[in-house]
Amino acid sequence: MSKGLLLFILVILIAAAVVIMPIFFGKDSLNQQHKVSLDIEKYQAQIESLHHAIDSCNLEIERLRNDSLYKENLLRTRYGMSRKGEHVFQMVK
Repeated sequence: MSKGLLLFILVILIAAAVVIMPIFFGKDSLNQQHKVSLDIEKYQAQIESLHHAIDSCNLEIERLRNDSLYKENLLRTRYGMSRKGEHVFQMVK
């Protein structure tokens, strides 16, 4: 093989390395993209868990808003009504 052909092959290999290196080792490399996709999946799972917790809290809040015993307890504690001399009443939404 001639020196010209070896030089040409060497230049091709260096050019290929310059093009391929950022794909595997750069800031936006395949490895980094994989890590980011794993982080996204982890955060999505956390978001879904938080949505579930919020939904269950909202259900509990709605239940308490409609619970007449809870309302009666609030009236007793906030407005000083005692069982001994209280008037009979019924909470209706």
